[in-house]
Amino acid sequence: MIGRSSLACVSTLLLLSWAALVPLQAQGHEEEYDDPDPWTGFEDVGIGPDSATVVRFLAALAASDPVVCQLAVRSVGNNWNWDGDEKGALGADVGELAAHEALSHRVTDPRALARLSESLGDQKPCLRRAAARMLGNSEQAEAVSLLRAALRSADPRMREAGALGLADAEDPAAFHDLTRALEDPESSVARMAAHALGELEDARAVKPLAQLLRAKDAKTRATAAHALGDIEDIRAVEALTPLVRDPDPLVRVAAIEALGDIEDYRAGRSLTDALGDKDLTVRRAAARALGDVEYRDAAGALAQAIDDRDPVVRRLAAEALGEQDGVKRAPPRLVAALKDSDPILATIAAKALGEIGDTTAVPALAAAYTSPDPHLRFAVIEALADMDDHRVNVTLALARKDRDRIVRHSAAEALKDREDDED
Repeated sequence: MIGRSSLACVSTLLLLSWAALVPLQAQGHEEEYDDPDPWTGFEDVGIGPDSATVVRFLAALAASDPVVCQLAVRSVGNNWNWDGDEKGALGADVGELAAHEALSHRVTDPRALARLSESLGDQKPCLRRAAARMLGNSEQAEAVSLLRAALRSADPRMREAGALGLADAEDPAAFHDLTRALEDPESSVARMAAHALGELEDARAVKPLAQLLRAKDAKTRATAAHALGDIEDIRAVEALTPLVRDPDPLVRVAAIEALGDIEDYRAGRSLTDALGDKDLTVRRAAARALGDVEYRDAAGALAQAIDDRDPVVRRLAAEALGEQDGVKRAPPRLVAALKDSDPILATIAAKALGEIGDTTAVPALAAAYTSPDPHLRFAVIEALADMDDHRVNVTLALARKDRDRIVRHSAAEALKDREDDED
């Protein structure tokens, strides 16, 4: 029997893992470098779980709801070196916190690693994945050896788990094992090996992954395409481009996203054609990818896509127009989007017009400043701020007295910068 405290440990691990992720997500929006940390390189890495703790954890996962189990697996590796700040808020007891403290550190105990290795062939997929990810994130050479051995097992379940663990380990030593696994008779193993090669980001994998794009299984083709996008090597463009017209929309989306990641202009024609795809997810992917790929003939197709029946496609198309360095004249449909009933599209259009910098859009932007939406007014001021046109000053002067504090500040800064430039 699994005790209630063991099951509670799984839930506690999930809650603390998600709490630990919040500051990590916020860090991506900082506008300056962090102060140097005197402890850098000398942090207390803590003591990872011993074999008994690992056994209890896996047993608790086995007894838990499948959804809870999968969520726990996803949290593996996301909160190493948790400092326990949330213990009071969650009201967890001492036993739960001790288990979580250990499980929040990488597994280094050889006996614990061996226990995890034994679970790679478990009948329950969730347990196999948990064991694989804990081994992969352990950063132990022994763990990599165990995962590579699993990849050579006669049991396809172990081979798949081994590939998953190696994806987390990202150890170059496993490269040849993984490329051989692309030819595994079990498609699930081949897919996981392809995913792992994408995580390695080794350009040597481009050729074998490109060959996998011809697999009969659509999921396998899609996984290979995603892996090539992770590697971001332009040599994959020729192999990926035909998949933009694949019969399966899952594959088309994967190929388009990969081409967007690679950012090679040769994919431009296929991506613009995909804006007319009958599948909504494909059109969205194409509009997003064209924001990353410089293609001089994309402007017309993107402007037309602003009339798409899907709001997200319209917004992504307007955004992508602003990302195209070759666009010097504001497309009329983008200018008209300033009056669109969708306030988000109108705001994106204002920002895109500012990035294009075409001064013929100044009157339309000035008119859009009368909007009651402060987000649109702010985007208008930001767009006008960098335009070399004296008419801009009238709107900026009005905006300096805007009822919204952020808009007022932006206008004042813009006017000051323009005055400094004139001096």
